[in-house]
Amino acid sequence: MIPSGDFEYVLSPSGFARSRLYYALIGGVQQTPPTFAFERESYNAYEMIYITKGKGRFRYRDDWFDLEPGDGLVYNMRHPHAYRADPDDPYEMMYVVFHGSGLDDQWQAWFGAPYVLLPRTNRGEERYAAVLRSVLEEMGTDRPENEPVLSGLLYELLMQVLLRDRSRPAERGGEPPSALERGRQYLEERFAEAADIHQAARAAGLSYYHFIRQFKRYYGFSPKEYLTKIRLGHAKHQLLHSDRTIGEIVEASGFGSYNAFLHTFLQHEGCSPTFYRKTWRRPSD
Repeated sequence: MIPSGDFEYVLSPSGFARSRLYYALIGGVQQTPPTFAFERESYNAYEMIYITKGKGRFRYRDDWFDLEPGDGLVYNMRHPHAYRADPDDPYEMMYVVFHGSGLDDQWQAWFGAPYVLLPRTNRGEERYAAVLRSVLEEMGTDRPENEPVLSGLLYELLMQVLLRDRSRPAERGGEPPSALERGRQYLEERFAEAADIHQAARAAGLSYYHFIRQFKRYYGFSPKEYLTKIRLGHAKHQLLHSDRTIGEIVEASGFGSYNAFLHTFLQHEGCSPTFYRKTWRRPSD
């Protein structure tokens, strides 16, 4: 059980944890006063928060949004951010600041944006919030031999955030806004060119990060994942149904180089393009 009330754990991870594991730095429960307002330019870590009581606001770069009980947020702390409590109902939150070996690359692959906002639902406390409680309980022991356990819990926390972020059917119901469709069509029409997510956001008339969040909300993929999906699909079709060389397919599918294509293909298909063609191409083709 984690303590009740306002508390904070500050850990000093071992060199092994910093080089091999996910590790926590600071965490606890904070009850903010009505006048609470805090800004930070940058910190080399990530933070997960979950609002348990009260209300407040959070700013990431230039985007402000409200936070209420049941709302969660996980974000890259390297960009300017700020908290502000509602003076009439200041919030209480659970939080953990963490980092880890390879986490920067994993973050980009999993989330594709510097923060993920997880609005409350009517299902009660989310699974990720329960894992966050377990993280704080483990931090309270502060024993070096438990660092692998804490690392596993932090990994599970991110997995629960990922599952929650990608499985919000109620929010994905209905037709995507026409502005968002313009951005998606931009990517589809220009996948073979140097299609750019920033340009797609401009075509949609949305800010870059808002475009990414809305895209994932309605389509279930980040724009980058969607673009990769289109390009890979085109390349695989060309491998099976054309006599084009691999180099020609790379260019026609919008990959910047053979190495980029090969890396992506191996990552998604588990084999080389040549092996894929030899294995799955029918003799009649």
